[in-house]
Amino acid sequence: MEITSEWLAPILTSLAAIIAAVFTCRWQMQTELRKILENYVSDKKYKAYYNAVNLFYTIMNENKQGKVQTSPISSDKFEVMLKVKQDLFVYGSDEAFRAFTRFLCWSTNDQQQDYFTPFLDFMVIVRKEMSGGKSKITTDDIMLNLMQSHKELQKYHDFMKNIRKT
Repeated sequence: MEITSEWLAPILTSLAAIIAAVFTCRWQMQTELRKILENYVSDKKYKAYYNAVNLFYTIMNENKQGKVQTSPISSDKFEVMLKVKQDLFVYGSDEAFRAFTRFLCWSTNDQQQDYFTPFLDFMVIVRKEMSGGKSKITTDDIMLNLMQSHKELQKYHDFMKNIRKT
């Protein structure tokens, strides 16, 4: 009986060590896979946000340069828009997705209304998400960056006040 106990203790200790090593290895692998997936989704989300903002700036630049097409959006931009919508649906936050959708709905409405504000709201959300919630950028900051003039920003605010009155 003493011989059995001499062999049993080392075997059980070794078995316990092996089981602990296997569980530790499995836990580390799951942690690494989760980190890889989180990084992948984060990268896709930031690319989706970048593509949405880039599309907006491209259209704005074409309008400014007088390169407006007869149709509101060309077929290549339509494909980019579909990709942006798809990526925002899959990878974007609920708040960003809803803000972008609101912009799309307002911008396709035939009535003259302020569809610029929903896109500015979307851009503020993107800034906050990309900075981990630390961004203090406002819609006025973005407008000032676009217009590069405090006078033009004031004209925009006056124009918006007049639209809201009517």
